[in-house]
Amino acid sequence: MDRSSVVEISSSSSRKKFCPKDVGNSRQLQSTPGNQSGLKLAFGVHRSPKDAPAKLLRQIDSEAQALAISIAAGHHKLDYIAATVGKSRGYVSRLQNGERPIPEKLVEPLCAATGSNLLRQFIELQAALNEFESQRDQVKRLARLMEAV
Repeated sequence: MDRSSVVEISSSSSRKKFCPKDVGNSRQLQSTPGNQSGLKLAFGVHRSPKDAPAKLLRQIDSEAQALAISIAAGHHKLDYIAATVGKSRGYVSRLQNGERPIPEKLVEPLCAATGSNLLRQFIELQAALNEFESQRDQVKRLARLMEAV
């Protein structure tokens, strides 16, 4: 602090020096790049998401339904989920109602925000079933080729 910012205040009993605090551009930032880069969610998530029971997973029909069940089971409001993943309430509502597909990059943040891995488990189950179907189609095609010979 330079001496030009020191102001003497005279009072009847004694003289005091007044030193104003630095503000504006001369103030140093307290955050560092190292402690700000690892945050993926805005706030509120303190525990890792839990896996859903297989019995429940088998009854899910769509990604939107899995998200809706996760939100309802955790007693979360759409505003909380939206703020946690950094999206608008309307966008999360469209994801929940199936009007918009759920982007792959939002699956983990949504699971963390709801506290349930139901959405991720459903997506992985569908991928495994689709792979099984493609293998079965390939087996049928090769069997038909073998019958033709």
